Amino acid sequence: MPIAQILTFMTELGDQAVILPFAATVAIALAAAGARREALLWCVAIFVPLFATLVAKIVFVPCGHLLPGLGIRSPSGHAAAAIAAYGGFAVLWAKFADDRRLQALFISTAFLASIGVAVSRVYLGAHSLSEVLIGSAIGLSAPALLWRMGPPADALSPRPRLVFLLLLLPLALAFLLRGRTLSVEGHIAAFAIRLMSAFGVCG
Repeated sequence: MPIAQILTFMTELGDQAVILPFAATVAIALAAAGARREALLWCVAIFVPLFATLVAKIVFVPCGHLLPGLGIRSPSGHAAAAIAAYGGFAVLWAKFADDRRLQALFISTAFLASIGVAVSRVYLGAHSLSEVLIGSAIGLSAPALLWRMGPPADALSPRPRLVFLLLLLPLALAFLLRGRTLSVEGHIAAFAIRLMSAFGVCG
C-alpha cells in the first residue's frame, strides 16, 4: 500500500466524525459495565483537550499572523483528538490489565497510532509541524488525567472479560466510521474572525 494511502487512512481516524462517536461509545460501555466513575472521568478527560483545542483555534486563526515566527494558524484538531481519544482509551485498558507487558502493549500501540495521525496531518499538508505539535501537546492532557485516576472500581473486578468485550465496541465503531468527515474547521474559523473583529483585536 502506498505511503499516501496509509497516511490518509490514519488521518481519517482523527476526524471528529470518528472521534466523537468513539468517545461516546467508550463512556456508554464503561457505564454499562458498572464503571460510572470511570465513565464520568473519561468524559471530563476527553472534553478538556477538545475544548482547549477549540479555544486555541479561536485565538490562533485570527491572531496567529501576529506571531509569524511560530508558524501557527490553526492547531491540529486531528492530532489533539487522536491522542486524547486513543491515548486515553489505551490508558483505560491498561488500568483493567494486571500484566505490565499487556499494559505496555496497549499504551505503545495507541500512541504509535496517534503519532501516525499527527504525522499524516503534516505529510498531507493539512497543518504545519508547529500546529501538529501544539495539538499533540493539548491532546496529551486526556491520557495524563486518566492515568492519575487510580485503579478501576472494585465492582468491575469479577467481570474483566465483560469490560474488555464492551471496550472493543468503540474500536470497531472507529473503523466503521473511518472515511466520514465532520467539516467544522471553516465554521470555527469564521466564528473566530467575527469574534475577534467584534472585540477589535488581531485585525
